[in-house]
Amino acid sequence: MDHGPKTEKDMKKILTIAIVLLFSLTAFGQQESQFTNFVYNQQLYNPAYVGSRNTPSFTALHRSQWLGFEGAPNSQLISFQTPIMKQRAGLGGTIFRRGIGVSNNWLGSAAYSYNLRITQEIDLRLGIQASLEYLGVRFSDPSIITVTRNDPSANNGSYDDNYSANVGVGFHLSYKDLFYFGASSPQLYPNNLSFNDLSNTPAKAFPHRYFVLGAVIPATDDIEVMPNMLIKWVDQAPLDVDVNVMVRWKKMLTGGLTYRAGGNNTGDSMDLLLFYQFNQKIGAGLSYDFTLSDIKDYSSGSIELVARYDLRDEKGNLENPRYFKKK
Repeated sequence: MDHGPKTEKDMKKILTIAIVLLFSLTAFGQQESQFTNFVYNQQLYNPAYVGSRNTPSFTALHRSQWLGFEGAPNSQLISFQTPIMKQRAGLGGTIFRRGIGVSNNWLGSAAYSYNLRITQEIDLRLGIQASLEYLGVRFSDPSIITVTRNDPSANNGSYDDNYSANVGVGFHLSYKDLFYFGASSPQLYPNNLSFNDLSNTPAKAFPHRYFVLGAVIPATDDIEVMPNMLIKWVDQAPLDVDVNVMVRWKKMLTGGLTYRAGGNNTGDSMDLLLFYQFNQKIGAGLSYDFTLSDIKDYSSGSIELVARYDLRDEKGNLENPRYFKKK
């Protein structure tokens, strides 16, 4: 026997969950998380990036998406990378968490890169990573309304989880401190997301491909212009592109604007970014996304925080705080 929602409160819960799930699938056209501060977070997308900063470095990020939505996505990340073998190779690790509604997603990855060093000015890094991912869903959460009694897909109101492993590859090419280009696939094959064996066509997490490029263009002695682009491609979904332009003043204060296409006519968001390099070791920034898609009628935007700590010896030679490479 079917038992439908009986109150206005139940209807609002169903509407909220439906909208969140709908836009999670269509607005991004992808299953992996995105960050507005992708310039400072390339390790998440590309294992070849580890070691490229030529100093041991920590990065932490927090993203609250679609403010005002109950159960909207929120993500946290912490990563570490360091050069080894006299900077000819790099090691790194990432721990990532994302929550959407009643689901929790955790990912841990370890990456290795090797620098082929094409010339004295051109570096080509090849990278590989291994990852372990966890997905858990609280079917017993009171916000879940079961329309059909004993629905097997809801696992009878309990808590269910799924574990999966994968490997990824990438390359990262840089010229001095002036230009970089990278291409990668953090996961090479689809992972099964099913919680039981009842379906002949289980849900899958499809591999994502990322292409990122950027440059530093000196405008004056104190001002540099830094254009960047991130292209995200996954099978059976629209191509997604982030186009970013930042301006840095005296190698300390950086401000920028990003347009995220999102695979629709109007675009997904227009984003403002700020980053401040307090000293040779510590930098921090924030961004705010102004939603352009239809979800703007339900949300007041998204906010993101980023912090970076480099274990650089401040008594040594001061170096420019390049955002993608340091010599």
